[in-house]
Amino acid sequence: MPTITLDKEDLLKTIGKKIPDEVLKDRIPMIGTALEHIDDDELVVEVFPDRPDMLAAAGFGRALSAFMGIRPGLRKYEVKKSDFKVKVDSKVNSVRPYVVCAVAKNAVFNEVTIQYLMQVQEKIHTTFGRNRKKLSIGVYDLDKIKFPLVYTTKPKDFKFVPLEFDKEMKLSEILEDHPKGVDYAHLLKGFKEYPIWLDANNKVLSMPPIINSENTKVSLNTKNLFVDVTGLDLNACEQALNILITAMADRGFEIHSVDVAGKSYPNLGPKKMKVSLDYVNKILGLKLKETDLKPLLAKMGHDYVNGEVIIPCYRADILSEIDIVEDVAVAYGYENFKYEICDFASIGKEDELEVFKNKLANLMVGFGLLETNTYNLAKRIDQTKNMRLTLNLVEIENALNEEYNVLRYWMLPSLLDVFKNNKHYENPQKIFEIGTVFNPEERSKLGMLITHSNVTYTEARQVLDALILSLGLEVTIKSGEHESFIPGRVGKIIVKGKEIGFIGEIHPEVLSNFELETPVVGFELDVNELFKLTK
Repeated sequence: MPTITLDKEDLLKTIGKKIPDEVLKDRIPMIGTALEHIDDDELVVEVFPDRPDMLAAAGFGRALSAFMGIRPGLRKYEVKKSDFKVKVDSKVNSVRPYVVCAVAKNAVFNEVTIQYLMQVQEKIHTTFGRNRKKLSIGVYDLDKIKFPLVYTTKPKDFKFVPLEFDKEMKLSEILEDHPKGVDYAHLLKGFKEYPIWLDANNKVLSMPPIINSENTKVSLNTKNLFVDVTGLDLNACEQALNILITAMADRGFEIHSVDVAGKSYPNLGPKKMKVSLDYVNKILGLKLKETDLKPLLAKMGHDYVNGEVIIPCYRADILSEIDIVEDVAVAYGYENFKYEICDFASIGKEDELEVFKNKLANLMVGFGLLETNTYNLAKRIDQTKNMRLTLNLVEIENALNEEYNVLRYWMLPSLLDVFKNNKHYENPQKIFEIGTVFNPEERSKLGMLITHSNVTYTEARQVLDALILSLGLEVTIKSGEHESFIPGRVGKIIVKGKEIGFIGEIHPEVLSNFELETPVVGFELDVNELFKLTK
């Protein structure tokens, strides 16, 4: 989990009150973060993934100030209407399609401000932005830019001066020779043209998601900023922009709107969510009254009116009513919950199926495979079209983004996505996962994939044979068909006359859909059925 370093004097100024170290040591962990270090000059705090808004120093100070009752309640942010406009070229649709922007003016820059700006930018890149793949942030000196701007793409031989360099470089050279280019070149692999920001004078602002231009960099003399977030998920881009811009507003920046292809950003208005008091009390085991909710929610930066929680725009972690319940629990204070002894006695033991799954995992690790842990939520297109299948999937109602819009039907698409995200690492790659699928009932499945230039069906079969033999069983393979595998190179896995899965070589079209260039073999089997067969 990411850690942020905070200037102590700056934090106390943001909170609005001088607080003794002992109080900080007590309160900071209770808000849902871990205090790793504190001295006279700075604090080091570990921020959990569910609160990306606290990656910004101002955001952390804002949350702590509300939690301690110094400045509780919902903060409102003003966005001034402006004439700043951005044009979005349709060429970016196939590379990095989404972009949102804002302008922040009239703030005094100092070394601490710049340090914090760089820190939150990189922390959001690493966590919320998934190492810049999902989204990346650009921050520029507004006074060095002429509007309207254009977000477009340029061929590999296009040149500009990248940040911290003093000469022009081709885009292809930046990916090969610039430190940031080397680190993130894999994000643009396979594209003929790369994303570029240009102003009205054709001055380059940046090459997302790689590097900014030297000509528009921020310095101690900067007074006004232009901020962009580009990425593969519009909702995530909007949330990242809101986190960054509200933190700037809390530092005294004046926020101005930007017209992005006809849509105005940023949208810093709060959202609303209905909450049942009975549900809150049932989950927490409390007897809160309606009048108790408002001050508790105010400690977490919310407002509460007529059964609805008014949620600030920077709280990207609030997805459902249970998230509000968690905030109420944090505000109430976990130290204030009373211990209760259960009114029945029992002898606990580990579930037999879980013991079996642990055994399978240990065997697979022993065979030289790396265990992965992906999400139960998946992308519909990965589960179906990209696997050359048509399936009836369990859909997520009001899904916030396309990456998590269904419950996964099977494991192999998730593992192929792991290969896709790690193809810049050397082969061979051998992975497996034991996870839950929904078709529509919940089942436990084991998926295994191997990829390298010379991989064959035999490697997958060797792992399968070793696994089943280790369980004291025998396996046979019966010829079969599966649209995700190469015809004639796929079979059904039979144990004690029962079909429990399939094995084979992944179809080239599937590999292309997942942007993979080396062959892949693997299998998937039903853990529940295999467990029954061992009895």
